[in-house]
Amino acid sequence: MKKSFLILAAMAGALFTACENGDMEFPDYKYSAVYFAYQSPIRTITIGEDESVDNSLDNEHKCQIMATVSGVYENKKNVEIGIRIDNTLCDGFMYEGTKGDILPMPVSHYTLSDDKIVIKKGQVLGGVTVNLTDAYFSDPKSAELNYVIPVVMTGVQNADTILQGKAQVADPHRLNKADWEVQPKDYTLYAVKYVSKYDSHYLRRGVDSYSGNKTGTEVRHAAYVEKDETIEGFSTLGLNKVQWARPTKNAAGKNIEANLVLAFDESGNCTVTSASDGVVVGGNGKFVSKGDKNSWGGKDRDVLYLDYTMDYDGIHCATKDTLVVHYRGVKAEWFNPVKK
Repeated sequence: MKKSFLILAAMAGALFTACENGDMEFPDYKYSAVYFAYQSPIRTITIGEDESVDNSLDNEHKCQIMATVSGVYENKKNVEIGIRIDNTLCDGFMYEGTKGDILPMPVSHYTLSDDKIVIKKGQVLGGVTVNLTDAYFSDPKSAELNYVIPVVMTGVQNADTILQGKAQVADPHRLNKADWEVQPKDYTLYAVKYVSKYDSHYLRRGVDSYSGNKTGTEVRHAAYVEKDETIEGFSTLGLNKVQWARPTKNAAGKNIEANLVLAFDESGNCTVTSASDGVVVGGNGKFVSKGDKNSWGGKDRDVLYLDYTMDYDGIHCATKDTLVVHYRGVKAEWFNPVKK
């Protein structure tokens, strides 16, 4: 019995040593394939700082369209995928929800770094770099969901196939899901929009001094920055212009529309005006990088200082605001294309 135990122990020890000293090898699948993981992603270019992600490419006005290879345990060669732009993919389709047309991005708005995607040896992902031009950022449509870069794979080297799907009609359209038994993944409608560096979620404190139909002074300042009023009403109008749907009430306590436009220069100075009928606004401000010292989380934070007046519904309000950047609020998104 003791001898049998020793034999089993020796066998187990040999097996453990083999696992410890040698790498396990797994067989590849019958074939390797390349594809785009997502057919309708939304890429938001985030200008300025975003501590939740690495957005260094964004601040260079760049992004990357990625492809992947599957079916291999280890990619042992450089895989090259030919690509082309096919603007006709957008014809007759719109965004579900907004009902806006899916527009191919104008050629003046971007360039691609290459006409192929290379997935390097040892990697399973590779990409082509999109360089966004000044014309892109000068176009008001670029700040919202309008433009896509429609990319199609044309061929591949050092992989067996492209996942082109399996059609169940004679003349299928890539975007018509009903045309396919197996959906194609050889294309992507890469939607691109952007947010200004001044478009953030903020923590707000300050002072409002009222006269006219409402009088008095209101001080908004919690004991801790984290407890200050949360502001989510910013949106991008341009690279250096944002709109703020400022919380505003009339003398009866009813909410009214008060959209403020903040236009910045290259030094972070801004003017404050109104975009709402019946609301007159005038003032200025300044965005200061790391200007709010030892702020929330014990760190210096970006801050926007505003000094402005508002006249509405018989009320005159003089305000001094301190808006501390809380977070950018950019998240992963996808859209669903539907036929018009």
